[in-house]
Amino acid sequence: MKEKTPRKKDTIKKESNRHKIVFASFLTILVVAAAISFKMFVIGFPLENYKTETAVAGGKLEIKGEISDTNRVYSSYKVKDGKLTVYGSLPSFWNKRRQFVLAYDLSEGDILVNGDTIKSDGTVITKKARELFENKNPNIGNMAANEKIARTLGIYDSLGEYKNELHTTEEPFGWTFLFQKEVLSANQVKFDSIMESYGAALLALIDNCGEVTWTYTSGPQTIKKTYTREEADKRLGRDIKSYAESPEKVQELLDLLNIK
Repeated sequence: MKEKTPRKKDTIKKESNRHKIVFASFLTILVVAAAISFKMFVIGFPLENYKTETAVAGGKLEIKGEISDTNRVYSSYKVKDGKLTVYGSLPSFWNKRRQFVLAYDLSEGDILVNGDTIKSDGTVITKKARELFENKNPNIGNMAANEKIARTLGIYDSLGEYKNELHTTEEPFGWTFLFQKEVLSANQVKFDSIMESYGAALLALIDNCGEVTWTYTSGPQTIKKTYTREEADKRLGRDIKSYAESPEKVQELLDLLNIK
């Protein structure tokens, strides 16, 4: 019996189907590529690495910012559940802008901006103040908790490397910072002033801390200074411990001590 051969019409139909499949695959690739490009160059991704400055006037919040990553540009923003999210995309010929200015009506409620909380009355609670409040320490004998506060304050970054000594055998309990650097005589007043401010913050945030001491060398001399709870109370005009009652009070203390 003679074997049948495929008809010409069937061959043409199969070729047409193959062309359709290839075209559909190519179209799918184009759509996916376009979607990825749109995401990368237009919509962007949530960013964390950016700087902001805020100002409040007439119940309105102005937010000026700049993307820190030079490989990203500003694309858009979103406010959801009281939190600002900034989106950044890849630079393109139509967008090379890393700076942005946003407006927010504080009548809509508190807003979290780059770690800082701006309350509806215009009060600003910085990320540092909130973290210090969350990490306040009831017991000076907990050195890990002490150091967490010191790192958040920025003592090491500001004044340099130090070693620690705790004095907990009798009151007033204290913490001594043994700074490893030499401080020139011309810089001693500034160094001591900065450390007094940090000392006041430590006295507020470590419940049973009664004094903060620091030492450093200046030429052949070893300089030793102590800042007490009584001195801090006198400087602030109230019980230094009361500034640990809330994030707002911690922020007030940081502002009074000029700790940024």
